Amino acid sequence: MPSPFPASSQHLLYFPVEESDFDELLSVYNSNPDYMEYAYGKREVTVQTVESDHAENLAMEDSYSILLRSRSTRDLVGIAQFILRNPRDGNPWLGLIMLHKDHQGKGYAQHFLDTLIAWYKENGYTSLHLGVLDKNRGVVPFYEKCGFRVYEERMTEKLGLVICMAYDIK
Repeated sequence: MPSPFPASSQHLLYFPVEESDFDELLSVYNSNPDYMEYAYGKREVTVQTVESDHAENLAMEDSYSILLRSRSTRDLVGIAQFILRNPRDGNPWLGLIMLHKDHQGKGYAQHFLDTLIAWYKENGYTSLHLGVLDKNRGVVPFYEKCGFRVYEERMTEKLGLVICMAYDIK
């Protein structure tokens, strides 16, 4: 059993997503209309999409959905989803980091990644994987700057071309 995910870091507070958070999370989802279109085929989604996304993530064993809140204001910054062992390949995967548009470009994603990677390392993991939708490939340089490397591009039925990246945890 892994150690509990940290409750906080220097700039963020971390909370497990609960059903009562779905309405607030909807604003995060809909502040990212391009991603909504890539992932869900429409620029604006409903709370049912948030609920379904959450249920789909937690249906996998050892998966987490975490709210990211500003430590100083407690404002909702975004959401992250990750899994300790993806049933498709046995590797740990980051499924999602989505920040509200008002909180993008402020270092929150990097700060969360640093916390996540340190937590994986503490629990004995040696890599972290993620997938980027081809239509969202503009985020690949961010992940490369964070130390991830592209190792494969694969076609999926649901999402189309996905760019697979990995981070070697040392």
